[in-house]
Amino acid sequence: MENRINKLKWGKLIAISIGISAIALILSSSSLSLIPYPKTNNGSAYAIETENNSSNRNSNSNSNSNRTMGNVTADTIKKTSSSTSKSSFDSKLVTFASNIEKIKGHIEQAILNKKIGNDSLAEAHTLHPIAEIFSDITIQLADTNSDLNQTLSSSLNKLFRTVRNSTAEQFATEANHTNKVLDRTINEVVPSSNRNNSTFNLSVVADLLNTAKGEYGEAIENGKLSLIVEYQDAKGFISRAESVFNQTSSRIETQMVPKVQKINTMFSDLNKAVDNKSDTTTIDALINNTIREIAQTIGLTENQLLVSQGEAAATPATEESKKKSLQTVANVRILLNQTLEVYKAQNYVEAENLATKAYLENYENIEQDIAKFDQPLEKTIEVMLREDLRHAIQQKQPVEKIAQIIGNINNNLVKAENLLSTSKPELGLGSMNITDAQLTAATMTPANQTLSTNSSLKMTNHTNTNTNTNTNTSSSSTGYKKKVSITDEESDKPFNPSPLSVKAGDTVIWRNDDVEIHTVTSSGNSSSTFAMTNKNRELDSGPLNPRQTFEHTFEKPGNYNYFCMIHPSMTGEVVVDK
Repeated sequence: MENRINKLKWGKLIAISIGISAIALILSSSSLSLIPYPKTNNGSAYAIETENNSSNRNSNSNSNSNRTMGNVTADTIKKTSSSTSKSSFDSKLVTFASNIEKIKGHIEQAILNKKIGNDSLAEAHTLHPIAEIFSDITIQLADTNSDLNQTLSSSLNKLFRTVRNSTAEQFATEANHTNKVLDRTINEVVPSSNRNNSTFNLSVVADLLNTAKGEYGEAIENGKLSLIVEYQDAKGFISRAESVFNQTSSRIETQMVPKVQKINTMFSDLNKAVDNKSDTTTIDALINNTIREIAQTIGLTENQLLVSQGEAAATPATEESKKKSLQTVANVRILLNQTLEVYKAQNYVEAENLATKAYLENYENIEQDIAKFDQPLEKTIEVMLREDLRHAIQQKQPVEKIAQIIGNINNNLVKAENLLSTSKPELGLGSMNITDAQLTAATMTPANQTLSTNSSLKMTNHTNTNTNTNTNTSSSSTGYKKKVSITDEESDKPFNPSPLSVKAGDTVIWRNDDVEIHTVTSSGNSSSTFAMTNKNRELDSGPLNPRQTFEHTFEKPGNYNYFCMIHPSMTGEVVVDK
């Protein structure tokens, strides 16, 4: 028995010795990771912690306040394997997380502008996430949690609508609610293995800084501030980058303080330079140096840290595909209008041929594209085109019946068009509803006209109309109606024609012929001034979806400058004579 006890004692001693050695080995080689930490009012919060401590985080949750961390130094960070770090996450998820932080950056700027009473800028910063960022995250989010996708969409739209009719405190409360939904979104889509990875989160920081550099470059022209929205975008994205980094670094060991202080100083210098509106060369250098310093902290180069840059090459092809799909929808609509015209002339054979062409040679080419976002909608349009319309033509139904079927098809095509243009089924701003009366009127238009629709969103005191003309002018009871086509941001004339000359009493109709959302919004002498408040804007279309129109009658002579709140480089002018 005594020998047996001695053997057990020696066995325990050996086990303890092995355990101590293993712990020492883990502590000496542990790499750093960022772990989610209790959220603050600013949104995302991260902490640096050794991986062995991270694995015990849940079991020690009740003693977080007393928890000590492993012996982490700058040298320990640099031992992190580049190949392991880079292969441990999907760059698309970095882009996703960065987009969430960009939305938060916009919201930060919206809150600041609302506090100082600048509703125009606050509105711009709530509109940008909807029009420019949401379409980039919705597919990943919808694939993971479609209900949360809808919740976030609704929250962003509600925040946009809240700007005009709320106090600063009420708006801040609504913004805080949206930030909480954004926190849920990041936790839902990005796996914990990514969120707990130092390289992943520092890549988000780097991406935010790199994007801020581009925004700042657009904002400053010839050493002067030309686009205030882009300038504030840069400030917001730098703020989010610094916030993520600070939340990361706030819980590290004292040995790392000098390294963190250096990066914090670099952030401070960057913020001062931005506040002073320094030249773009200075800002570029400060951002590049900050990214380089952060990258070196985990043993990577700047290019390795900016993993999301590889995604940019796919964008042009995606945009081109989107434009082709939208053009196909337009072709279907044109063929349907022609179908109705020849049917009214009792040319039933040609009417059936046109209806068949609309389905077989056009709609079938985009069925899969629509089905990706809304299969029931795709099937509904297919059946209406393939069966309902053709059978009604074959049975020589009354013209009103054919017009009704085509009107219903057009109504659903508008929904499909919105899905294709925004890559987002529940965007909200794109829920374009057409009344029965409007359907009838729309289907009776000539074959060479395209349909426009009303938005369900209130457009201040001015409402959109469904009136389109096939020439630049047409007579009306109050004057003439002239058309302006809203085209691509990169176009030489994004508002065409511009400047547009009209007379007092004339009406101008703007039509969004692009695949992106745009606005027609009054400005001062340049879009950077945002001189017009919400109450005295002459032009205030709100968001215009593709194919949507906005019209305004000019009663007084003068020069009216306007721009797109989403793309401030898009500017236009209406010159009103007596």
